[in-house]
Amino acid sequence: MRPLGVTLVGFYQILRGALGLLFGVSILLFTGLAAKLSSLAAEGNATGRFFGGFGHLATAMIILFAVLHLIGGYGLLSMQNWGRLLTLFLSALGIFLLLPILVVVRGIPLVFGIINVVVILYLAMPAVKRAFHEQRHSLRMAA
Repeated sequence: MRPLGVTLVGFYQILRGALGLLFGVSILLFTGLAAKLSSLAAEGNATGRFFGGFGHLATAMIILFAVLHLIGGYGLLSMQNWGRLLTLFLSALGIFLLLPILVVVRGIPLVFGIINVVVILYLAMPAVKRAFHEQRHSLRMAA
């Protein structure tokens, strides 16, 4: 049986991934429009091409992380240890990426940082790790 905390973290990861996909697609649409407008205004200079390319690279990274969050959420909900490890990695990476922002800005980034710390601490608890390993062993016994 899946612990309630794992279910909550799994749904949080899926929500985070869905919002990330939505954000990435909206940036993709906006940068495409902005690149066209800047190329019309500057007749295709290097600056317009640079910002268009940078927008596409940033969008690709956002969409990649969103998909990884969706995969991690699915792995947690299906009690797969790789989902737990992927979520631990993404939460640690999220804290690392938020550190420069937390020095300057408080508020919402601080909330996301605290959530990432709580997710790491929860998924690293021995009882939660044991639940993931017991799930895997019970599936082997059934086969």
